[in-house]
Parts: sequence; structure tokens; C-alpha cells
Amino acid sequence: MKELVIGFALLVAGCLLLFQLVDDSVLSGIFSLSSTQVTKADRLSVIYINNNCTKHNVTTNELPYHDLHMKWMAEEVTKENYAKANISLEAAYEYVDQIAIQITSQNLFGEKVYCHYFDSNKKKIGEPFESNVFPESVIYCLRRAGTNYVSLTKKPNDTPEYPIPLLDRTMEKPEHYFSVCIAPFFGTEPKWLMIAEFVEWYKLQGATYFYFYLAEMSLYDRIILDDYVRTGEAEVVIMHDRFDRPGDRWHMLEIHDCILRSRAHSKWAAFVDIDERLTMTQYKGTILDYLKNIGDKSIGSIQYRQRWIMKTEDQPEKYINATEVRVRKS
Repeated sequence: MKELVIGFALLVAGCLLLFQLVDDSVLSGIFSLSSTQVTKADRLSVIYINNNCTKHNVTTNELPYHDLHMKWMAEEVTKENYAKANISLEAAYEYVDQIAIQITSQNLFGEKVYCHYFDSNKKKIGEPFESNVFPESVIYCLRRAGTNYVSLTKKPNDTPEYPIPLLDRTMEKPEHYFSVCIAPFFGTEPKWLMIAEFVEWYKLQGATYFYFYLAEMSLYDRIILDDYVRTGEAEVVIMHDRFDRPGDRWHMLEIHDCILRSRAHSKWAAFVDIDERLTMTQYKGTILDYLKNIGDKSIGSIQYRQRWIMKTEDQPEKYINATEVRVRKS
């Protein structure tokens, strides 16, 4: 797991992050901005088709913070310079103000792409909408009435990638207050015990939902993970496409996707590795207690300082009994 920890430490300069994902102070779920900086002109105009519209019967006419995104794009914010790849779709999210499409392709930063819209029968709706890849693996599109599926192309008349369904993120109130996004699993070390310890620790801290990302995992490790899915406490996102890459190269894609996935679904989301534990040291209460005491809506993220503890042995391969969990070596 060392590779995961190092990758995350480089990203946040030695800090762990918690993101608040539902307030106006968060730009498209990834960059924070004080609410006092958002002018009336920045806010999105939404056109409702009728007073009894369903969640998909909404059309928008502009993307929020588009000018700011173009400025950051020119400054190459989030550009990774990793190997180029063709478009490969991962997930799509429908928010009140826009649609966000997550792709697994990397280093298409700033490139022009076209959003395609499809109804519940996968029939195209209208003309494609021109957009750009920003951040590194995200494309924002206008909402269009009647849309159930979306896809992308590099040119307006190209054949779209096979459409993927929109995940509803238009709810007025998030279902969860505190959730956890876990860095992608890869490598051969057993993880079943770490998963159980991780989930139960953060449940004690007030977390009620977990987003797991898998690049590689054994069938044995999947048993306990699938059981958390069965009980409604977690979901599993499979990280794969037609382009081969080292396991640690999924990390930034997971961060982008889980910001989008948890936005409007959870008020706060922690981004941590499977071997990392957040705890309060100068506050008498859980992480959830602390988060609920934050009254300043302009706060979009919290950083936790890291303390490194040396790991000196591997995890047990399989469960044996309540007193012995390590496989005895002959």
C-alpha cells in the first residue's frame, strides 16, 4: 500500500483532505471559492419545461463558472502530461446546473469534445454540445430535457461512444452527511482485513457511506467488500478500460470521479487510502461531530496533517478463526 500513500501525499503536500460538495462555495465539485466571490451573473439560468417535470425534463442554457474554467485551462491547472488516449467513458452525473461526464482517458486536457444526448431508448436528442476536457478527465455539458444517456465524440459528426446512463445528483438534500472515498485497490497484498478495519473505524467516526474503487483485487477480498455493498453501506466502482496502465495511475481518476460521484449525494467526503485513519486529537468528538459544527459555508475543504507509522508485516491471506487470522507457513 506504500505506493498509494506516497501518491496521495504528493497530491496534497502531506495533508489529507475532506471536501464539502454541495454548497455554492465549491466550483463544480473540485475547486473552492468564497460565496462572496460568486456574483449574480455567475449563477446558472435554468429553464424548466413544465411545473410537473421529472428529473430529466430540464434544459440549461449555460455552464456555471465557464469563464473561470477557461482561465484555469489556459493556466494548465490539473494538467498531468500522461500518455494520451482516446475517449473512454466511466460515468455521467446529472446535477441541477449541469451534466458532468467522467472519462478514464488521461491527458486529453483542454481538448474540444462534443456531448451527445440520448433518451431512454438510446435515441439521439438534438445536436451535440461543444465542450472541453477540464479538469484532466472531466467534461461538463448542458442539461437537455428528456436525456437519460450521454456520450462523447472528438468531432461533432463522429460516431459516439456507447452511451452511458445519467446518475441522478439533482436531489435537494444529500442522502449522507459524511462519506469516504477510498483510493483504488491494486497489487497482490491481501486486503480483506484492512477493508473490515477501515470501514468499521470510519463508521465509529460517523461515516455512513463508502465509495470503493478497484483496479485489482482477489476474489477472496471481494467477499467482504461485496457484503458491505449488500448492506447498502458501500458501492464499488471498477476502474478499467481498453488502455493498459500501472495500478497507481488510476489514483487521480478516482479522485476526480469520487468528487463528482459524492457531490449532492454526501455533504462531506473524505479522500483517504485504505491504510489511513483520520482521528480528532484536539477535539472531543468524532469527525462527524466536528463537521456538523462548521457553520461557515465558504469553507469547501479541510486538511488533516499526516503522521507516518512504519508498517512491518503483510496482512493475513485468509480468515482462520477468531483468535488466529494468519495463514501458517509450512
